[in-house]
Amino acid sequence: MRKLGFFWGFGFCLLSALSAAERPDVLFIAVDDLNDWTSYLGGHPQAKTPNIDRLVARGMAFTNSHCAAPACNPSRAALMSGLRPWTTGIYTNGDPAQGVLKDTITINRHFLAHGYNTRGAGKIYHNHGSEGRTDGWTEWAGLFPSAHDHAANFNGLKSDHFDWGALDAKPAEMPDFQLTDWAIQHLKTAPVDRPLFLAVGYVKPHLPWYVPREYFDRFPLNDIQLPRVKEDDLADIPPAGVKMAKPEGDHAKVLRGQQWQKAVQAYLATISFLDDQVGRLLDGLDASPRKDKTIIVWWTDHGWALGEKQHWRKFALWEETTRTSMAMVAPGITRPGTTCAAPVDYTHLFPTLCQLTQLPIPETVKGTSLLPLLKDPQATWQEVAVCTHGRGNHAVRDARWRYIRYQDGSEELYDHHQDPYEWKNLAAESSTLDVRKRLSAAFPQEEAKPTSIGKKKLGTAGSGPGKGKRQTAEE
Repeated sequence: MRKLGFFWGFGFCLLSALSAAERPDVLFIAVDDLNDWTSYLGGHPQAKTPNIDRLVARGMAFTNSHCAAPACNPSRAALMSGLRPWTTGIYTNGDPAQGVLKDTITINRHFLAHGYNTRGAGKIYHNHGSEGRTDGWTEWAGLFPSAHDHAANFNGLKSDHFDWGALDAKPAEMPDFQLTDWAIQHLKTAPVDRPLFLAVGYVKPHLPWYVPREYFDRFPLNDIQLPRVKEDDLADIPPAGVKMAKPEGDHAKVLRGQQWQKAVQAYLATISFLDDQVGRLLDGLDASPRKDKTIIVWWTDHGWALGEKQHWRKFALWEETTRTSMAMVAPGITRPGTTCAAPVDYTHLFPTLCQLTQLPIPETVKGTSLLPLLKDPQATWQEVAVCTHGRGNHAVRDARWRYIRYQDGSEELYDHHQDPYEWKNLAAESSTLDVRKRLSAAFPQEEAKPTSIGKKKLGTAGSGPGKGKRQTAEE
């Protein structure tokens, strides 16, 4: 077992081992499709997220954090297993994860095996039903039912769940509200003589952006600011990147339907609804007997684009689609209100949680623990963040640069010190050769075949209270 220094109130002390009852609780909060549009990250000037800000201010916010893949399925599979897409073959939403994860040590299964009361609900894995087995959870509640998320074509684009509009409904009718109630109840009543791993998977702001009208009213349409964009931003991007952007798809529909401002309003409104639920969850934690011994892990599964580079949704390797909101609160380790700008990705979370709870790190987990950064955000950190979208397509992010290399060998390079919006591709400039060579060392030499090859692509069968609808590779 790997030892670590633990501090509980009065200086550092070394614990040789912890009994199950002595281990800290873990509140594990996952969020679907939330990018950096939070107040504390400043991704959009009109974002209102006081409760998310309150959560991250309790510990350390990682301001340069990135997903391992810019899609729900591979991102969550990588985070929960500690294995990268090029190891598992889970590259996209169309690559089934069930076969790989069936016999893999995942975070919840590892904690269950070491005495934790593991309870989960909402969206933790992409394929909700496949991880509801008894060998992974003490209780798996699944998705909460929704009467509102069927395609309504509020925006007139006739594009299935790529839709947004205000509901004449109460917040308490929304599944994420009910999920929060479920989580608060477990924080209050779960036996205190056994450590709790409570996984709460918020679905919003995933499409469709349907939330009660009161949230839209917080963002008057006439005041909405669009994202900053460059009209010819795709001019210096290779065809492989333009193919990911799909300017002739969602973006063209949004422009034709004059829906850009309404879409931004709806996304901000849906984030605000999520923020209210986060506030209720924090209040529930503070009112519970677990308040002072709970590690909080906050993570969003990837970024989201709303017209930058004429692109919408995730499914690309630029900053808007890989950057995430991520924070950790570790009592006695993290200091309130701290930030860390080191480049990190989600393969670092599994080993970090193991060290914080003094569980052994599985041999399959190769990521580097964030513990040194949690203790000191200025600690030496040699790692970079790597994101993969499809076999052979990778992006690497360090403190200054983003380097993208596609399967056909074409490249993009952006200097975030000079170009935070990634408007100027420097990959063709000979002066950047050394930078590209250095960053390319993070890319794999060998890559597994996608799990979808030779197999029927699987949809989703939900579990628990309410079945999840089938999901496609475009979700």
